[in-house]
Amino acid sequence: MSAIVNSHLIDIVAVAHASGISRKTGQPWDMYRAQCVVTGPDKGVRIGQLLLPNTLKETRPGKYLAEIGLDVNWECEVVPVVIGLHPYGAKPTGKEAAGEAAKA
Repeated sequence: MSAIVNSHLIDIVAVAHASGISRKTGQPWDMYRAQCVVTGPDKGVRIGQLLLPNTLKETRPGKYLAEIGLDVNWECEVVPVVIGLHPYGAKPTGKEAAGEAAKA
């Protein structure tokens, strides 16, 4: 059995915020969607939106490895969710750069 790949390269162009009041509960809600460019296995480019958890609402545009997990939504559907974003191809800074220099 092969390992499950749960990280994907995405290019976040912007993060859009939406908010409102739930008709059902009367409670306020906030939603953050990353506007993304995704390159598929066939090298085809696709553009879409990726729902971000509130903990990642301050994400800046750039290339990321997105860690994807599974969750169940309010309609009992199993859906993919972002559980982490890691900058991709960024040059190390500060302590990381010092550690790389010590290895060389």
